[in-house]
Amino acid sequence: MRDASSLASSHDDIRIRLFCDDLSVLNTIAHGDAVGYGATLGIEVLPWSAAESPDVLSSIGDVVIEAFACHLPETYVTAMTQRSVAPIWINLEYLTAEAWADDMHLMPSPQNNGLSKYFYFPGFTAKTGGVTLGNWDEAVDVLGASAAPPSLKTVLAKCRNGAKRVSIFNYRHAPLDEWLRTLNTAALTNGDLVDVLICAGQNVSIATLVPALTAVQLIELPFVPQEDYDWLVAHCDMNLVRGEDSFVRAQWAGKPFIWDIYPQSDLAHEVKLNAFLERYFEDATPTLGSLGTLAMKWGSPTDWWPHLGAWTEHSEAWRQKLVGLGHLEGKILDFVKSQEISR
Repeated sequence: MRDASSLASSHDDIRIRLFCDDLSVLNTIAHGDAVGYGATLGIEVLPWSAAESPDVLSSIGDVVIEAFACHLPETYVTAMTQRSVAPIWINLEYLTAEAWADDMHLMPSPQNNGLSKYFYFPGFTAKTGGVTLGNWDEAVDVLGASAAPPSLKTVLAKCRNGAKRVSIFNYRHAPLDEWLRTLNTAALTNGDLVDVLICAGQNVSIATLVPALTAVQLIELPFVPQEDYDWLVAHCDMNLVRGEDSFVRAQWAGKPFIWDIYPQSDLAHEVKLNAFLERYFEDATPTLGSLGTLAMKWGSPTDWWPHLGAWTEHSEAWRQKLVGLGHLEGKILDFVKSQEISR
C-alpha cells in the first residue's frame, strides 16, 4: 500500500491497480476500508481474483510489479504477452543487506513466453533499489511536530513530562518481560523515566510485570492506521520493530531501534541480521558498534542505555545516508524510464 500510494502521488498521469489476496488484512491498516481509502489516494484496490476478470485482462498495465514472492495468475501473464508493447515486468523482492543483492538487482530473467522479468532488490547501497519512503514526511508532520494524530491523543496524554518514549511492536517470541525489567534497572541507574508505548498482542505479562516497574510505565496502544504509526515512531526516542515495514519506518525516523527479524527454521534470518548490522554500524565507533549489536540481539539495556544519545546521532546519520541513496519508489520509476527509452 505504501509503494502504491507513493507511486500514485508522484505523477498525476500514473494509474495504479493494487491486487491483494486478503483485503481483510489490508483493511486493518487502511482506515477499515482499503478500497475506499485507496480511492482517495488514487489507487484502485482489487481482490486477487479480479486479476483474471475480462475488464482487467483487457487493460494490462504498462508496468507490472509482483511483490514479495507472489506469482501472477497464468491468465494474466498470457494477457501480458498479447499486448502490442510488452509490459515492464518487475519482481519486487524482500529487503536485504546481503552483498549478493548488489549483483542480483535488476537482473533480467527471460521467460519462455518471450517476456523478461527483472528482479528488483531493495537494499542499502547505491547498487540496490533503496527502501520504501511512502508518504513519510506528510505522515510525521501532518498536524505539526507537536500535535499527535487523533488516534494517539488519549494514550499520549498518559505520558509523563520529561520521560523518554519507547514503542514496542514485536513478534510474540521476543523476550520482552526480561528486557523491560532490565530497562527499568537501566533507567533507574541513569535517572530516567521511560514511557513504553506497546502495541496489542505483545508477549508481555502486564499483570505481574507492572508492579515491578518503577521507572518504566507501560501504556497499551490501540490499533492505528499506518501513517499514525509512522508519526509515533518518529516521535519516540527508541523503537522496537519487526519484519520489514516497521523496520524501515524506524530507519526513516532516525532513532535507535531494535529489529526483531522474522525467524526462519534454517536460521537464514541470522545471516540477514548480521549483514544488516555490519552495514548499519560500519561508520559507528567501535564502542557503539559493539553495544548496538548487543542491543539488537536482546542484550541487557543496562549495558547500552547510557549510550542512547550517541546511538541517536548515529541513527540520524544513517537516515541521511538513506536519503542520499534514493528511495525505492523513485528508483523504480527511474528504472521504468530507462527501459522505455531503450525500447
